Amino acid sequence: MATAKPKLKRKKRKKLTPHEIEKRAYRKEVRSIFGNSGFTRVGYISDKEFTYNGATSDFDDVYTYENIIVLIEYTVSKADKVGAHLKPKKLLYDEIVADTSAFLNFYEGKFPSLKETRSDLYDSDQCKVIVLYCAKHNVKKKHQELISRIKYFNYPILRYFKSVTEAVKLSSRFELFHFLGLSINNIGENSISTSESNDVYEGSILPHSHSNFPIGYKVVSFYVDPGSLLERSYVLRSQGWRDEIGLYQRMISKAKINAIRKYLNVEGRVFINNIIVTLPSTTKLLDSERNTVDPVKLKKTAPGTIEIPKGYNYIGLIDGQHRVFAYHEGGVSDDNIAKMRKRQNLLVTGIIYPPDVKHLDKTKFEANLFLEINSTQTNAKSDLKQAIGLMLRPFSSESIAKAVINRLNNKGALEDMFEKHFFDRDKIKTISIVSYGLKPIVKLSGTDSFFYLWDNENKNDLLDNKNDDLLSDYIGFCAENVDNIISAIKQKVDNSKWTTDKKVKNKVLNTAAINGIIICQRLGLEDGIIGDLDFYNKKFESIDTFDFSAYKSSQYGQMGRDLYDEFFT
Repeated sequence: MATAKPKLKRKKRKKLTPHEIEKRAYRKEVRSIFGNSGFTRVGYISDKEFTYNGATSDFDDVYTYENIIVLIEYTVSKADKVGAHLKPKKLLYDEIVADTSAFLNFYEGKFPSLKETRSDLYDSDQCKVIVLYCAKHNVKKKHQELISRIKYFNYPILRYFKSVTEAVKLSSRFELFHFLGLSINNIGENSISTSESNDVYEGSILPHSHSNFPIGYKVVSFYVDPGSLLERSYVLRSQGWRDEIGLYQRMISKAKINAIRKYLNVEGRVFINNIIVTLPSTTKLLDSERNTVDPVKLKKTAPGTIEIPKGYNYIGLIDGQHRVFAYHEGGVSDDNIAKMRKRQNLLVTGIIYPPDVKHLDKTKFEANLFLEINSTQTNAKSDLKQAIGLMLRPFSSESIAKAVINRLNNKGALEDMFEKHFFDRDKIKTISIVSYGLKPIVKLSGTDSFFYLWDNENKNDLLDNKNDDLLSDYIGFCAENVDNIISAIKQKVDNSKWTTDKKVKNKVLNTAAINGIIICQRLGLEDGIIGDLDFYNKKFESIDTFDFSAYKSSQYGQMGRDLYDEFFT
């Protein structure tokens, strides 16, 4: 009779700590970005310790793409502890960056699976090695300056790329390359090729007299396949990773991309409306005999050859980003869409900058053009218009109000309480606070404005829309005065009310309450009743009894008057 086999005891899984659970979820987010954009994870060397030139450490993840190697370190440490996590790694990071080829030879000798994963077409000195520090919480500027030769992937940037890579899959790699500081000549076979060439398109050149753009700006039209546009285009998206002053377009919509992609797959035909782009100043306009064409000398639209330098992130997409990115690589129906990326052609209107235009002026030009195209459309949201206005018309009352909101969100009683990123939840929206709360009290006229109160002998220079330093001083003055009244109320109300949680009924931190408080302050300002933090502390001694929940979202005007009547008169 056969004897029963003894049951094997299952090894109990180690219970993860909350810190480990958070780090695992965070790591999963970063991995999805690199996976969606076409990088390959080298799984066997994650968390494997090594000692290099006297420094012992490990990397949490390693990703490769052709000749690109990205070494990733994760941390979910709180903001005040990130420095303690980062600083001990300075020696290793400095050693790696000082000679990436030497480190790669060592690292691949220690972990052969890395060399097996990346392309063997490239020697170690033809590879690019990048250290990427991914911190879920803010890395202080002083720490980034201490270790300045690595890349920092902070959480807002991570969430941005997560959204983009989920929407446009493999085509997101070109923007990720740009973030990592890579140009076309650093990546893949371009890094070992000695040939240089331009992208050449046949098109039409518009006479200067027909465009009315400033002298030096050139306008052309041509057809281009979507695949080429995907490789060469960039979009200055709002809440993206680039410098904040240069962001003016809406976030890309995955739903809109998928809808257009479905249309392409079902109908199989191209959209007939044109794409608006900007082209680099090094773009050449040539006639049939390859002579340079000057649009100023043209009397009518003429055929011509448009030569654009080859590279990634060269063409600025101003209007039509969803129509272009619907052709993205990877994802649903890609077998069919892949053919369209090369066979179909999109009509492009391109604006070529003069060679001496500064970066900020380019951005302002693009933002203004975007606003002209989209200002009458319902999908040009008010918050986007306010952000563009801050760049184009910084001396307007609305832009000053927007700048004050930014100051309040960086410091004081309302620090980090306003929506800043597209993924923010349970934070205060700013559109109506800018328009109805702050704009009337920061305007450059009237006795109910901070401008009237401001004791600065040069303040009238602001009326001439110049003197950026003076404008910054005025924004600071306005922010300080608003913070005084907000801080006083924060000190006097029960802590449970100082929240943005929608479940709390009588909370203070919502759009209506903030607007009501600012309107109350403006009424006092008009009557000459205004003061510092101590002044407001005395006025709002019994503010905790005030019922903020009695007012609907649009009744901030009534709330402001009731606050003023009860606590000031």
